[in-house]
Amino acid sequence: MRTSILLIVCAVLFSLTARADEAKDKEKAANKKIKEIAGVAEFLRSVPKHFATLQAVDAARRRVTLLVEGDKIAKTWELAADAEVKIHGWWGRLDQFTIGDRVWVWFTTDRQKQPTGILMICDEPSEQDIHQTVWKISASTTDRMTFHPDKGADRTLKFAPPTPSPARSDWVRFQSAGDNLRLLMDQPSFEKARDAQKLALRQRWEKEGLPGTVTFLHPLSGEMELMLDHEAMRWGRSLVTGDEIQIAGTPPIKAAVRDIRPWREHTQLRLVAAAADQGDLRLGQRVFVKMKPPAASVDAAQLPPDIGRRKGKEERIEWFLASTYCTCLVRGN
Repeated sequence: MRTSILLIVCAVLFSLTARADEAKDKEKAANKKIKEIAGVAEFLRSVPKHFATLQAVDAARRRVTLLVEGDKIAKTWELAADAEVKIHGWWGRLDQFTIGDRVWVWFTTDRQKQPTGILMICDEPSEQDIHQTVWKISASTTDRMTFHPDKGADRTLKFAPPTPSPARSDWVRFQSAGDNLRLLMDQPSFEKARDAQKLALRQRWEKEGLPGTVTFLHPLSGEMELMLDHEAMRWGRSLVTGDEIQIAGTPPIKAAVRDIRPWREHTQLRLVAAAADQGDLRLGQRVFVKMKPPAASVDAAQLPPDIGRRKGKEERIEWFLASTYCTCLVRGN
């Protein structure tokens, strides 16, 4: 009898152990599959990134003409609908660039990995800020200045008298045009330029609205959804349920906010608008959302304004994951 009971217990334990091992194997397989999918989905690592000379800008049609370094012929490129534009370490607009300047560009690609358009374009100070490159002045004459980075090759640029003011910091930011030095900023000057750019964009957001895309329309219920661009993250996520916004138009379309959710670098707005007003909209349409400007502290804060809004454990985990811009571990992007 005891032997039978012992055999039964052993059989049960063996079965439980086998099931536990099977569950672990399934979990490992699932994790491996997720990693495989994530590896395929990872985008930034394979995005072509090049420096180029800006030869022309058509802001109205969102097109730029670039001579990519290493190429012999300039080409005109169209910006993606939600392409990011950066000036002086902050968001910008195409009409703020200076023709002839050196810019840094990320390109969208097709399935054959051939460039098809522009995903991001920024000036040199913004690129230097993104990578946190420590550029220092290593030599200077009456008409030339050599810059030495903490990583990479030196650059020597010409300048016309008078000599640019000496840097008052451990690093500098500069903008070149060909082999000429067009702009030189020490740390205080760069931060001052960034603050000025923040103010300029704040004024544009107030006047023009926040850029976004129509992603869902349901005229029968009046519900609709918009996806705000990356640059609108702080303003968009400062909204709360019940707030009123307007979608720019003639006349503007009024809507009430039902919910706000982070979606990687974008912000998803669930709205309620009059069914008749939705007749002027279509899926994929680019729009500008006007709202009451938040306090200036929202732009300066280190963390998003909705960080403490989700209370439940699952909601907070979802908020954290959805607020992660990129999980690809590509540094400097």
